[in-house]
Amino acid sequence: MSELPYGVALRLAYDGTDFSGWQRQPGQRTVQECLHAAVRSMAGECSSMRGCSRTDAGVHALGQEVSFASAREIAPRGWMRGLNKGLPDDIAVQQAVSCSPDYDPRGDVISKLYRYRLRIGPARDPLSRNRAWHIGAPLALPFNGRPRTHDLSTWLDTEAMQQAANAWIGEHDFQAMRAASDERENTIRRMDSILIRPGFGGDPSCIAIDVCGTAFMKNMVRIFAGTLLDIGRHHLPVSRAKELLAPGATRSQGGMTAPAHGLTLVSIKLGRHQAS
Repeated sequence: MSELPYGVALRLAYDGTDFSGWQRQPGQRTVQECLHAAVRSMAGECSSMRGCSRTDAGVHALGQEVSFASAREIAPRGWMRGLNKGLPDDIAVQQAVSCSPDYDPRGDVISKLYRYRLRIGPARDPLSRNRAWHIGAPLALPFNGRPRTHDLSTWLDTEAMQQAANAWIGEHDFQAMRAASDERENTIRRMDSILIRPGFGGDPSCIAIDVCGTAFMKNMVRIFAGTLLDIGRHHLPVSRAKELLAPGATRSQGGMTAPAHGLTLVSIKLGRHQAS
């Protein structure tokens, strides 16, 4: 039980480019540390920041859910205004509500939605360099004699990517699709949907991979993205997606781990049990 009397739940957005991830680390700039400092400047004393997702260095968020307990009672509107004034420009509070001081959103998660963005084309786009993984000719379909155009089918086989992704929907053992440093024993996860979205946002050069599931392991969505890319460029067969779920499957059978900067935590669906 928290000894501090007032609970607060926040929804955060942040640009992960200049952070060493969410979780507090000695000598590193992290989202958790920056938020903790801003809360302490307003409340004097507070608990640790309880975030729903430990996003990696370089990963962004539109809807990170966080809670903490405070020694000082401040109205939600005051928290939102005060924190947005004190936080650095690459973090913003989108919503603040009162909650039980012991409320932990990590135990209230129904599902999380992550989005991985690819940008296809012969030239890099400086304006999306921190938001999407650029896929040029070396990471595209093999050259078959016809010129590459704005038609994404000349760059990646998105139908094969969706077919492969469908194999991961449902509850499966994803032990072969996590970082080597992830040593947790329970590797069973449920994916509710995985959608390949060519022309995302009206941009013909953009592909989004939307992954919705109940929980994820370290680098899991980035491994999904890298494996689907390798399938989309015919470097791996569509059948590899299902093979990765088999007992004894190993990480080496999957595709590359996609770089962090293309990944965004879009939203977290909560049971909404936090109201005090």
